[in-house]
Amino acid sequence: MRHVNMKGITAPPAWGTKTRRTLDAVRDAMTANAERIFTAHWTEDAVRDILLELVGGKCWYCETLILRADVNVDHFRPKSEVLDVPGHPGYWWLAYEVSNYRIACKHCNSGGARYNGVPEGRAKGSQFPLLAGTRARASQDDVEREQPLLLDPAHKGDPDLLGFDTAGYARRSNTPYSHAETDSGLCRADETIRILALNDSRIIKQRSFLMREVGVLARFGDAPDIQQLIDDKVGPQAPWSSAAAIALALQRACDRPPAAPAPPATPPGGPPVIGPARSKVDLCDLLEHLDPDDLKAGITLTGQYNKKVHDAVLKDDGWIYIGTRPWRTPTTAARAVTGSRKIVGWDFWRLTIGGVELTLAEFRAKHFPPIAPT
Repeated sequence: MRHVNMKGITAPPAWGTKTRRTLDAVRDAMTANAERIFTAHWTEDAVRDILLELVGGKCWYCETLILRADVNVDHFRPKSEVLDVPGHPGYWWLAYEVSNYRIACKHCNSGGARYNGVPEGRAKGSQFPLLAGTRARASQDDVEREQPLLLDPAHKGDPDLLGFDTAGYARRSNTPYSHAETDSGLCRADETIRILALNDSRIIKQRSFLMREVGVLARFGDAPDIQQLIDDKVGPQAPWSSAAAIALALQRACDRPPAAPAPPATPPGGPPVIGPARSKVDLCDLLEHLDPDDLKAGITLTGQYNKKVHDAVLKDDGWIYIGTRPWRTPTTAARAVTGSRKIVGWDFWRLTIGGVELTLAEFRAKHFPPIAPT
């Protein structure tokens, strides 16, 4: 995912006039408590071509080229309903706002992605969970008061939260968690990867191959023809170009002469104190309280949902593995394995330490006791 700058994008006047008439009919139907009919004006070339010109014919979420298939125009804020929000009428007033449109492939928009041959069954569709803020329910409400959980390719800064490892997996970047993420115990990148199935096993292989290819090309130096090949792979219209850009940056970092070692930091008052809020999101801060040998081998986590027991493995890199698929946060790992959109992973997963079984929440509380209000 990379940032798509939609600033200044407007629809042609004729298209705007037509959609206003349709939106007026939708508003009248709501007043009369009648069925709303959203004519799919967003599929028309007049507006779709404007969006395609921004980064070419690729999905704005997973960056896969859309070849010989319909180009879906996704409503970032769903127009007719919001999944898991009973009674919400959808963001109907944004149905014909170009600023609410995102180009999406079929898999990101409506499902069909696969992991090791097994359908993922997830997609954005009418999902629009909030991380924090007040949800807008009517046209007079301010959507800027919402803090979406899903990363938005059209929101500056959101794509920077998504990174990639050399195996081709989408993962969270090293950007610190926001206050809203630590308060909710959710990671926006992890949840976006889960909901949009950004680690579809077919995409992982392609990303990994591309990153290796860019790394090899970068070693050849500044030859013009080689540089052109690199530019073609990291350009905004290229497939998976954000992963290619990371591979290029890694290779160039390796090519730099080593810097002189910095003197060790000696902050006053001893070692820095880790804020307990950080541990609400992932397990990294708790690894030091686990046996290194056990972590290296992998510590088994178990959880039960709907009378079925699920297993995962916590490794010394701080990631929770379900099979070969890595997840950074306990909650997203639990949601991925159970299919539940509301489960809390800290209460779901259990581990055994010294013969005593604890939930991750109990283990966290043991080492990060709640701070009493003052």
